[in-house]
Amino acid sequence: MKGKLMRIRLWLLPVHASGRALRLGALLGVAACSGPAHSGESDIAGRIAGGLRQRVDIAGEPAQTFDIQQRLRRYKVSSASVAVIRDGKIAWAGVYRQPSAPAADTDTLYQAASISKGVTGVLAQRLAGSNKLQLDAPVDACLRPWTLPAGQQSPEHPVTLRNLLNHTAGATVSGFPGYPPSQAIPTDLQVIKGEPPSLTPAVAIQTIPGAAHAYSGGGYTIAQIAMQQCLRTPFAELMHQQVLQPLRMRRSTFAQPLPAAEHNRARGHYADGSEVEGGAFVYPELAAAGLWTTASDLARFAIGVQQSWKIGTAFLSATQARDLLTPALNNYAQGLFVVGDGEHKRFMHAGGNTGFKSTYAMYLDSGNGVVVMTDGDNGSYLGGEIVKAVASAYDWPDFKPRLAQAAPLDLATATRHVGIYQLDNFEGRFANRYELRFDGKDWTMVMPDIGATRLVPTGKTSLVSPETGNIIELTQEGAQDLLLIGGRKAHRSPDS
Repeated sequence: MKGKLMRIRLWLLPVHASGRALRLGALLGVAACSGPAHSGESDIAGRIAGGLRQRVDIAGEPAQTFDIQQRLRRYKVSSASVAVIRDGKIAWAGVYRQPSAPAADTDTLYQAASISKGVTGVLAQRLAGSNKLQLDAPVDACLRPWTLPAGQQSPEHPVTLRNLLNHTAGATVSGFPGYPPSQAIPTDLQVIKGEPPSLTPAVAIQTIPGAAHAYSGGGYTIAQIAMQQCLRTPFAELMHQQVLQPLRMRRSTFAQPLPAAEHNRARGHYADGSEVEGGAFVYPELAAAGLWTTASDLARFAIGVQQSWKIGTAFLSATQARDLLTPALNNYAQGLFVVGDGEHKRFMHAGGNTGFKSTYAMYLDSGNGVVVMTDGDNGSYLGGEIVKAVASAYDWPDFKPRLAQAAPLDLATATRHVGIYQLDNFEGRFANRYELRFDGKDWTMVMPDIGATRLVPTGKTSLVSPETGNIIELTQEGAQDLLLIGGRKAHRSPDS
């Protein structure tokens, strides 16, 4: 139903002090929204459900909107859990799901993936604030009896908790694939040493600490070991004591795997909609990717950080919160991206584990924010569209679709590039196959995750996908045709 609002009744429910809704209802696969709520939130929530926006609008074309059911089907995502924050309070929370999907409510757990990093940054601030560790001291003392292998670190440029958390320690291994529950699960030490059954190589310090930004889940796993060694307490227990319990994140845990008795959990899905083996992979890299949580609990986390930044709280002083949110390089602070100035200033992060994609953003001055958690590999597309719908409904200053101007292609050059391509240095769980098509009228790109997506010519050798936001450049490398897909090189496939 492009351009039309989906007619949905959303019930705003009273909650107990614990945050549990008194009752939940559902209509057309949309779970009820729970409060506390501002007046009129029900109408706004309905508009959001019918007003999803793509990443790019084309100048001169009517702005397209989509309903949530349409996009759940499009992206083969089973459910999306959403929490909206207004003025530092949860305005409403709800779960949108396909009618055929398993039951889900606002207490259903999702994997937060790399969003875990911000929670780890807060833990480090809490421990430093109580003088239990130092952010700027060499981390080696907390790693004993293990020691960091020799690398680019030195007495003048040591590896510290701070530079591990802001990705400037020079550590390698950007992320982790997770482990099917049927496989052997490595310890955190086996992960950073690259020892079996770890699926990733050893973590090394390959650049001088402090010199450059290099996103590293491996660095976070070193930080995980350091904190639990210094405190002589398992990391998941530290998190519960220091962060989850004080912020009343009662449905959150760093237990990996989840206890078998925990049945109210989402089950992850691959890009084709099939279910992940065992419902979810196991991530022993807790600090980097191990959090199970709900959209409402993540909202409580964001509120706790924002309130501490603004006025200081018993949880974090204003000084600690401002230190937490001070970026080093690439707008990255201690587990959080911090961007914008004035009313635009916000902290945010996205996360992606096998079968789960999530995102959140929180404005520092206004206390407005949004959390979206999904149980599908294509959930990053869906999450971005939901965030844009929320921002539009509440007239936030950011997250508007980018505007692109259509322009004619050089048809001879463009048609010569039609065919199948493979990304260079590809890492992914799906086939490395991108097909540029032209039917004599319209251009499309068939992608390995979401299939065919519309392309709009924006210049003699460029096109844009309104859906993904990717810019496609038609170019050459020597005599070979080459595509740049979102800035990444793709060469012709041998079977093209």
